[in-house]
Amino acid sequence: QVWGSIVVLDVFCGCGGNSIAFARLNNNGEKKENDNEQDAPRVKVIAVDNNLSRLKMAANNARIYGIDKEDIVFIHADAVEVLNCYNKGARSGNEDSSTRKDSANDTFAGFALGGIELLPDNVDGIFLSPPWGGMDYGNSGGKTGFDPVSSITVESTLEDGAVRNEENAKTTVTTNGGELLSISAKAVLKTSKQEGAIAYFLPRNTNGISMGQIAVASGIEGCFEMEQNVVNGKVKTVTAYFGQGVECLL
Repeated sequence: QVWGSIVVLDVFCGCGGNSIAFARLNNNGEKKENDNEQDAPRVKVIAVDNNLSRLKMAANNARIYGIDKEDIVFIHADAVEVLNCYNKGARSGNEDSSTRKDSANDTFAGFALGGIELLPDNVDGIFLSPPWGGMDYGNSGGKTGFDPVSSITVESTLEDGAVRNEENAKTTVTTNGGELLSISAKAVLKTSKQEGAIAYFLPRNTNGISMGQIAVASGIEGCFEMEQNVVNGKVKTVTAYFGQGVECLL
């Protein structure tokens, strides 16, 4: 398949480290040896965070690293809210417009910054890097290792359109690490076309068996890969890759 661009959704962008790394792939393309070779696909990053201050830090960091303003869009929203906007890689169209943020679209450090109305119509891959549950994540699970279901908790504050102007207009939704993968799988994976990919950034002591069980419960077919991220000869983290389109996208 010929790709014009790859859209990556980073729903926990924080101060932008991973989003910037994805966008910098556009600067690493090798020159074609002949005219018959195709250009590498352009990476478009959708960076999401529910903290506006962190989001602005991320935009400023992207400016410092010289990222093209067309390569990253910054979205001020909750991760789960954004994931629920997609089904099999396309905007589902069933999100309530009343849940969208009232703030007008703006720019910061030269980059577009706004609410979920800035989300693209399609995404090809999702990068998950949720909070791991505090400083003791390395000891979580003991000998059995880190379990995303019991160790990862994501709290999302969503607006209730029916009671929007009342005090109780906001509802807090709690999502564990397993549910997060399930929501992401529904959002981006297209099994029939063997398209879509999910990368899940996790602690080095993550239990691989637990990850397999979570994948099965999420309806993910086929194998998944767990890659150890090594720095100075020591394993620091792991990244789990899901989806039959992984080889096409990574």
